Amino acid sequence: MRKLRFEYRMDLDFSSPVSSHYFSLRCVPGDSLRQQIALTDCRVEPADYLSTLTDGFGNRKLSGSALAPHSAFRYRVAGTACVQGMMVQKEPLHPMYRYPSAYAGFQPEVAAFAEEVRREFRRRDAETPVEKAVCTMDYLYSHFAYIPGATTIQTTAAQALRLGKGVCQDYAHIMTAVLRYLGIPARYVNGLMIGEGYTHAWVEAYLEDGWYGFDPTNNLHIDDYYIKLAHGRDYRDCTVDKGCFLGSAAQKQKIYVNVEEISNDGDSGINRTSGGGAS
Repeated sequence: MRKLRFEYRMDLDFSSPVSSHYFSLRCVPGDSLRQQIALTDCRVEPADYLSTLTDGFGNRKLSGSALAPHSAFRYRVAGTACVQGMMVQKEPLHPMYRYPSAYAGFQPEVAAFAEEVRREFRRRDAETPVEKAVCTMDYLYSHFAYIPGATTIQTTAAQALRLGKGVCQDYAHIMTAVLRYLGIPARYVNGLMIGEGYTHAWVEAYLEDGWYGFDPTNNLHIDDYYIKLAHGRDYRDCTVDKGCFLGSAAQKQKIYVNVEEISNDGDSGINRTSGGGAS
């Protein structure tokens, strides 16, 4: 088990005051068999009302409102996470993770790439679900380029494949769609990984007896350097912040994420950083 210190901070400035601001945040990691969370700070400003809920996918969510006029909105979540490495999460499989979704559909681009992966299964003698998932991740890593700015948060798996480049969100959408097309249930995950930067996206595949994590951006198995924030069918189910307000203000957003390992003597230091990317 590894102990990590994490911080997620978002500053949103408006060009003119807004009001009747309603928001939903998935920035607080939840407890599971794989990770145990101890929060040291959870702050949302301004907030007239704030509640902690569990959404339909089992993710922790903060919902609230700020009704009075305001020109800035800020939140900060910090704490420690005790994380198990490469742990299978055993839970019943919901059928929705077998089927295409808005950002991880079965368009011709996805189908064609999935058939390439199927041929790779035969070439590598990948027969078990675990071997097939690993082969899918490795093939995607070798045939897709990590290029920041090439895509947006609205880019689908098919569109990213057409471009041949993207960021972690695109890697995760493509692998999720391809696995489902090939008959392996999969879900999209948003979270944090060791280092400083942004949130990160990866994939969980349901293999034999539970969920296994894969990071196709870095061609790695999910281990104790990763903290999960949320999972769902695709990005739409895992968005860190959603909201609406009255006003026509322009918005300027700044995000800061940091995860570092805590040693036995209490000191902290980053032991490994991402070789790929955060969205």
